[in-house]
Amino acid sequence: MSFDKVKSSPQGKETLKNAIKQAGLTQEQLHIQTSISLDTIKRLIWTKDLKKGIPASVDRFAVENIAKALNLKPTDIVDPKEWKGDKLFQYRQKFNALIQDKQRHFIGRKFVFDAIENFINTHDKGYFTIVAKPGEGKSSIIANYVDTHPNCIYYFNVRSDSQNRADQFLENVCKQLINCYKLGDDQLSLDATRDGNYFKDLLEIISNKLADNEKLIIVVDALDEVDLNSQLEGSNVLYLPRYLPDKVYFILSRRDEDEIKHRLLIEAPEKIFYLQDYPEKCKEDIRTYIQACIETFDDYKDKLRIWLERQAITKEKFINELVEKSENNFMYLRYVIPQIADGYYQDLQLEYIPQGLQNYYRDHWGRMKMDRIKINIVYLLTVVSRPISRQLLSEFATVGELQVTEYRVQEVLNEWSQFIDKIPVDGETRYKVYHQSFADFLKSDEMVKAAGVEITNIHGIIADRLWQELYGDDEEDE
Repeated sequence: MSFDKVKSSPQGKETLKNAIKQAGLTQEQLHIQTSISLDTIKRLIWTKDLKKGIPASVDRFAVENIAKALNLKPTDIVDPKEWKGDKLFQYRQKFNALIQDKQRHFIGRKFVFDAIENFINTHDKGYFTIVAKPGEGKSSIIANYVDTHPNCIYYFNVRSDSQNRADQFLENVCKQLINCYKLGDDQLSLDATRDGNYFKDLLEIISNKLADNEKLIIVVDALDEVDLNSQLEGSNVLYLPRYLPDKVYFILSRRDEDEIKHRLLIEAPEKIFYLQDYPEKCKEDIRTYIQACIETFDDYKDKLRIWLERQAITKEKFINELVEKSENNFMYLRYVIPQIADGYYQDLQLEYIPQGLQNYYRDHWGRMKMDRIKINIVYLLTVVSRPISRQLLSEFATVGELQVTEYRVQEVLNEWSQFIDKIPVDGETRYKVYHQSFADFLKSDEMVKAAGVEITNIHGIIADRLWQELYGDDEEDE
């Protein structure tokens, strides 16, 4: 199996730095010689530079070209197991892009990690669950934990990628466990993903293999995004075990939703960690993040400095105002700070920048002067369960006399770019909503009524277009 992305190992980072030095090259000269971007070279040398927000993974061909130019082997830079496509890497590869994105500009949260470590160190097994509102950083915390604890097993539920079914979870995690603990062939029977029994058996086997000082930690993100219809009624979400063997721990994240709480019957040591119970610590992390945007992060600091000078606002006032407006929501800052840096609020006083994530969404909706074409395209992105191409968006949004070209679709995508992820798939770019909170906002009764749409009608548009693709126009056949 071929993998597109790899990352340098700690030893590979040092090897690469020394090889560049011995070759008498600067990073800029290596960039020119190899035609590999300077940013990619930096990603390999600095495997995790959180201050600059540089993700660790790069394309495999980049490693090959750089290694060839420096008379190295790719495995001198990248862990040999990862380069060969070790099976454990296979099952984790699908989460790499998400982990990199969630780690970008990650700041703080020490109080959460301390609480996790304290729980694990004071219990012989158990569940530690992080509960927070949309946008408060649950997935970023989970991604950073996974990155700093490479021996843990992990899974990320993503509704917008249709990566949120119980059978998908069981297959991926069971195969990770089999390969990590060398339990033989990882070909699973259908029964292994039908319920949680095989999963529980694996945990028992591994628990008995662990030394006294070893622990099995399984990390699962976004239980609230799980498709509960994908499993037996009344069972624990994702078939998570009700009882745990010794030395087995789960770290979970979810929203505070009754439907999920009622599907988690646990009879093991358990800690529910509500981020909202730590408002001052969260506020301090928010403050540190904003300060880093002004002073440290290369993609923001110069633009923000210019904006502050033009607005005649001190750093202290800017930080204090934005801390309050954020309502301790990192997703709010992810949207607002880039827009401030890009001059979107150039003629707007700081006090008039929207307060809170929901108001930010409403403000952007109003500024975009939404017409029927724009509404159709944006809502299509929220109901399609997988990343979708510009061509398909154009086809789905073309209804009756409403003709929508790909160029028009691209204009709308550009207007909403900060809310949309671009995903390369089979040589083309596909699009999906970046964060579930935006989809939830659009699907709220208030917005559905204001937009004059019926979500079922949007599904109908998609179904009609697919029917025409499969069977043509019935009226023409008659």
